[in-house]
Amino acid sequence: MSAAPLRQQRPASAPRTSPTARPNLRPVAAPERGRSLLPFVSLCVGVVVLALGSVLFINTTMAEGAYERRDLKIQIAELHVEQQALLETLDANAAPESLAARAGALGMAPASALGFVSLSDGIVLENGKK
Repeated sequence: MSAAPLRQQRPASAPRTSPTARPNLRPVAAPERGRSLLPFVSLCVGVVVLALGSVLFINTTMAEGAYERRDLKIQIAELHVEQQALLETLDANAAPESLAARAGALGMAPASALGFVSLSDGIVLENGKK
């Protein structure tokens, strides 16, 4: 037997010429023209620019606030130093030795005896006696 397969020949189909055998053809509308991407792209670019502008504005505002905060902290520190100096001056002026020295400079002399004023009678009492 031969190893080559036998080919079967098909009968040739007859060309179809009858109008009924053709599929129904109908006219179709022209494809719609593609929409432009320009509005979408411009919207995306606008959103990105707006977002970047917002971030820049917020960052600038925060940096300005940080400088103000730093200046205020420096001012508070200076005011604390000034307050401490004023408290030391007040304590020094309120000391008994300082008061006595300033009173002597004004011509005052120490009292020889203590006295009290009676507000109800309006008289001066020495050592609590009349």
